[in-house]
Amino acid sequence: MTVPTATPPPELRRVIALLLVNLGLSAVLAVLFAAFHDTLLDYQVAHMALPASADGAAVRASLSAGLWSRAFAVIIVGVVYVFLIRRLRRGVRRAYFRVLVLSVVSLAGIVYLATSGQYPSWVLVEQVIQALVLLALLWAVTRPAVRGHFSRVSGDKTRSGFRPS
Repeated sequence: MTVPTATPPPELRRVIALLLVNLGLSAVLAVLFAAFHDTLLDYQVAHMALPASADGAAVRASLSAGLWSRAFAVIIVGVVYVFLIRRLRRGVRRAYFRVLVLSVVSLAGIVYLATSGQYPSWVLVEQVIQALVLLALLWAVTRPAVRGHFSRVSGDKTRSGFRPS
């Protein structure tokens, strides 16, 4: 267990808040996917270029599984976020890098979803809002005050806690 040797910067609270907002937006979208499940399936099927020989029931089942998997993914991500935030507060360097990677990968996923044309405009609006939150998170986590607290202490290549003041 890593114990911080310095007080986390106030900017780290911004990073944590943005992580929680991102998680909240994902949870809201998952709930909306469950609430409008059939409507979303109808939309997706109507906007697909299916060959005449395609099995409509199999396509719907596949799309339905994708919608339900989103809800389960949000639960898993929520658990991961709890541990990630705890490690950020402790000053664990790997947690810092995980937030960076999470931001970039999530943005790439949102770009894919937005450009795939699989969802109605209200989903795209939510995805744009979530992309803005992720951009803000990426900006916040790269601020010098936050970066500095996760930098290695000179001479200590294994250190993963806060840099002493």
